[in-house]
Amino acid sequence: MYICKHCKKELNSLDSLRIHSSKIHKITSQEVYNQYLLNGERPKCKCGCGEDTPFTTLQKGYKEWIRGHISRVKNNWGHNEKAINNSSKTRREQFNNGERTVWNDGLTKDTDIRIANYGKNVSKSFTLDRKLQYSNQMRKNRLDGIVPTKWGINSANWKGGTSSINNLVRANKRLYTEWIYPILKKDEFKCTKCGSTKELEVHHNEEAMSKIILKYVDKTKDYTFDEKREIMNKVIDYHISNDISGKTLCKSCHCELHPSYNI
Repeated sequence: MYICKHCKKELNSLDSLRIHSSKIHKITSQEVYNQYLLNGERPKCKCGCGEDTPFTTLQKGYKEWIRGHISRVKNNWGHNEKAINNSSKTRREQFNNGERTVWNDGLTKDTDIRIANYGKNVSKSFTLDRKLQYSNQMRKNRLDGIVPTKWGINSANWKGGTSSINNLVRANKRLYTEWIYPILKKDEFKCTKCGSTKELEVHHNEEAMSKIILKYVDKTKDYTFDEKREIMNKVIDYHISNDISGKTLCKSCHCELHPSYNI
């Protein structure tokens, strides 16, 4: 026997109570289950995550696990180091012999809508707080030795030792006189974005300095100082003869275009 908590009507079965509650009091089956069988206390996922499990039917109630969460507890394979290593070895062999391929190999955001959408979603989710958290974790991993720090040619950002050539080019008086100064003068010695007249720099509109330098650099070669100076002159000549487009920015606005300030 069930008694409706809203109108005190007696009903013979739980299903009768469900039908009555739905028609008379506009209460769902899930609410009936919560009120009469759980006393208002919703069960949580058994993995311990603290999240609510999905409701099924009045007869079956709630599921014990959120979909996929059972593997957090009952997952012998995932905690078997030998099985993990064997699986990794098999996958490597399959990639090497061509039996397995990466689904997005050779695809770009311009040729595949899935990659374009993925990039947009990642960009939206990667908030300032997440960037800071990621940065702090990577810094900790490097200090702890978990992620090895790679320098020079072993670094993923290696550009053929162009940084010293970059410095030579930017410090050269001829580049300033024949390329930087004319642009500063054209922009009336003011930042074209905020109007500031302090800490002015010239930003490359289309071709970045690093890309111009790479036109004359062999990444595998270790250049002497004289050879670097020769490349410097070629880079400066390229700026002047091709009238490379640039605009005046203050240091603060320039940093917004180059977060790492590796310009």
